[in-house]
Amino acid sequence: ATDLLIAGQYSDDQIWVFGEVIGRLAGEIEHASRVQLAKRLASIDQAPTRILDELAFDDSIEIAGPILQQSQSLTTDILIENARSKSQQHLLAISNRKSVPSEVTDILVVRGDRGVVNAVTKNSGAAFSDPGFLHLVRRSENDSILAVNLGRRTDIPRHIFQQLIAKASDEVKQKLQSEHPKVK
Repeated sequence: ATDLLIAGQYSDDQIWVFGEVIGRLAGEIEHASRVQLAKRLASIDQAPTRILDELAFDDSIEIAGPILQQSQSLTTDILIENARSKSQQHLLAISNRKSVPSEVTDILVVRGDRGVVNAVTKNSGAAFSDPGFLHLVRRSENDSILAVNLGRRTDIPRHIFQQLIAKASDEVKQKLQSEHPKVK
């Protein structure tokens, strides 16, 4: 069924039927097959959203990870709900998406562990709100790697960058000021 879905162009009604068939099969297949299903559906633009949502919330990161990281069909609401409730591995997969809306990064920077926060900060496709940036500045006070990653973002507002510099260690200050010589 997945091969047929990948190979063709279908209407929304036909995709819904595929979703129903694949959904019933997905509930009955073994873990390894669900992993394969998730990997195959993750990059398909016309994959059934109900199945993508179900796979994204799977407790196994082997299943949820490819969907969370690659599927462009997941809505912001699904990403928010996932980020609020799932494991650090799930958060890491979300933080490595091609694009991450600021509503989602706001949750990642609060709930995420060091790896998650550094990954989303390095992700040029991640958008941040001012409160999200400010939370990162607070978290970077004792994390020089995060401070450098945050300071390297091209979208960091100048006033927040200056707060980062003011709170940074001397080593981080020197590194960031050498990369941004016009900032004192």
